[in-house]
Amino acid sequence: MSATCSITLTKEAQQEVVLLAGIIDMQAETGFDELANRIASQSVIFDFGSVGRINSMGIALLLRCFKRLSSEQQTIVLVRGLNQINSMLFKMSGVFLLAKEVR
Repeated sequence: MSATCSITLTKEAQQEVVLLAGIIDMQAETGFDELANRIASQSVIFDFGSVGRINSMGIALLLRCFKRLSSEQQTIVLVRGLNQINSMLFKMSGVFLLAKEVR
């Protein structure tokens, strides 16, 4: 697992998918700020299958990105591939108020 966060925007069956890998922390700020500008569809899936840790700054970045997408761009935000720890973290921090988990 990489120490830095990798953010890749791709398509799967006409659906935009953001593939995330590594550790989501303050070093990922620029990537998340730029990402919101690159998403053009009505819904997007964030895939956390290759994510290790997400620290408090990482949660703040995700919340800001998801809020921007859902509020300003009216984009439906979906998440998948969460491990048990990150799923619990999302529940406790309110991320699931802005994004829905899909399998």
